[in-house]
Amino acid sequence: MADIDLMIKISEEKYKWIKENNPKADKNSVVGVIVHGKPLPKGHGRIMDVDKVIKKMEEREEKLKDDRSIWETAGVETALDMFGETIIEADKESEE
Repeated sequence: MADIDLMIKISEEKYKWIKENNPKADKNSVVGVIVHGKPLPKGHGRIMDVDKVIKKMEEREEKLKDDRSIWETAGVETALDMFGETIIEADKESEE
């Protein structure tokens, strides 16, 4: 069975308590996935599928076949590479 990426929201106090009281939790247990999980950074912006944005920009570029769309796509990709922060890596299965 495939893994599922799951985002949950719990209070900071509960999170700290779980981590402090279960430091050796099995990574496959419910508590273990919290202890070994990766918290989202404080103050993060919207979380979106950036690869989908790039794909749509490239499709638009292919459809329009003009210099402006090429520059726009390149600009978006460059900005995302330079200033974007990957919070969760891409799902390799869906990329293929």
